[in-house]
Amino acid sequence: MSTCFAGPASSWNRVSIFKALHQGVGSSNSSSQRRVVCNAKLNANLESSTEIMRLGRSDLQVSKLGIGTLQWGDPGSGFGSTFGEAEIASAFDELIAGGINFFDTAEVYGYQNIKSGSSSEQLLGKFLRDMKNQQDVPPVVATKFFTIPWTNFLVGGGFRLGRKSLLAALRESLKRIGKAKVDLYQIHFPFPTFSNAALMESLKEAVEEGLTRAVGVSNFSKEQMEEADDVLSRYGIPLASNQVRYSLISRDVEENGLLKACKDRKIQLIAYSPLASGLLTDKALTRTDAKATNIQPLLKLMQSIGAEHGDKSVTQVQERTTGKGAL
Repeated sequence: MSTCFAGPASSWNRVSIFKALHQGVGSSNSSSQRRVVCNAKLNANLESSTEIMRLGRSDLQVSKLGIGTLQWGDPGSGFGSTFGEAEIASAFDELIAGGINFFDTAEVYGYQNIKSGSSSEQLLGKFLRDMKNQQDVPPVVATKFFTIPWTNFLVGGGFRLGRKSLLAALRESLKRIGKAKVDLYQIHFPFPTFSNAALMESLKEAVEEGLTRAVGVSNFSKEQMEEADDVLSRYGIPLASNQVRYSLISRDVEENGLLKACKDRKIQLIAYSPLASGLLTDKALTRTDAKATNIQPLLKLMQSIGAEHGDKSVTQVQERTTGKGAL
């Protein structure tokens, strides 16, 4: 799972390929017009994905392309059968060598392998300790607090009620990662048993106790995010980010005001699933399932654009055209 950033700290321009695709599909003239628009904007957005940017109002310096680690340690994603620790370690080394420094994990990613020491957090921590070369820009690690009260059945610990449960969960995450402090600690999603105020007060305490450098949220609506930002601002702590689903075929944040609110408040929007779980890749061109079939015109347009720009893949075209501030 790759992670992208979209927000005020970057100068990437959004190319509305998906919307353009629905303006006269089947017309040769409209097809030519779409190609000209996409080509022009793609040429204007050749910034490197490894360019370093500031994460919102925090002091974190991150590469524009980040890496999500949802599948690390997860048997349901093939860990232990189709890939293992060695393959992930090799990919991690390549990413670091290529200038990628932002890694996003969560306490529940690969939780099935916590006892064996191979959950996502544990694997990431091991790879960080095994790094051979000092990086000019050090790796930035983000993890998340799972708000469901019975998360203890997945990761251990006690039943989750009250502010202190967040701090206890963060300390356990730090043990798994092998760090005294995480760079970004996020609320995985809102849940009725925790008020926004209680969650933000817990994040404040995490900052004050030196357990995290910056704080963020995930899957928060515009209104929930604004409330969280307002609460944290009273403590003098910036809300660094909000991580939500965002891709060429999942653009709700553009319509519901969330993206604009992030820009207005200088909160970094982190886009997860920017490749739409594999739909926006070259492999989807040969898939015959309904999801892939429905977007074949989009995929073929992206393939054509990529061919005209140095034989770039559909994935690379998606990277270059995802959104303003995409990371």
